[in-house]
Amino acid sequence: DWWNTLHQPASVFRMGGSTIDPSMLWPLLVMAIGFTVLFFALHLMAMRTEIHRRRVIAMRRVAARQAERQPA
Repeated sequence: DWWNTLHQPASVFRMGGSTIDPSMLWPLLVMAIGFTVLFFALHLMAMRTEIHRRRVIAMRRVAARQAERQPA
């Protein structure tokens, strides 16, 4: 009984349906979806930035090698 006072049972995802009032459930679900979309968008932006950063490093290395080969 002590454990149940610290941790309430599931409210959103239950076998018999949600016990949260719909006026609170819908905003909760919309925000959960919104944060998930935001996470993936930021993650994709970070991956794109890393790809561009690595391309710049590779281009700088190629340019440095070409500059070393050319006589002064």
